[in-house]
Amino acid sequence: MTRQPANDNTPRLMGRKDAAAYCGIAESTFSLWVATHKMPPCIPGTRKWDRRAIDAKLDEISGLGVNDNEDPYEKWMRENAG
Repeated sequence: MTRQPANDNTPRLMGRKDAAAYCGIAESTFSLWVATHKMPPCIPGTRKWDRRAIDAKLDEISGLGVNDNEDPYEKWMRENAG
């Protein structure tokens, strides 16, 4: 996952419009993705999304971080099978 620099002052929470822009999609698409659980819901009691939660969901649907605890040898064997 790409991390923001420690001195980055970008807000961690964002509204629907900014969250959609952050993902590079239209607001209507973002709303659909939230409704279909491709994106996390807003923080309860707010209309704000957590940037880290969005990053985690994007990592999940992109297949990143799925095998973070996989043994390097097992990973090599899986990738070089055949």
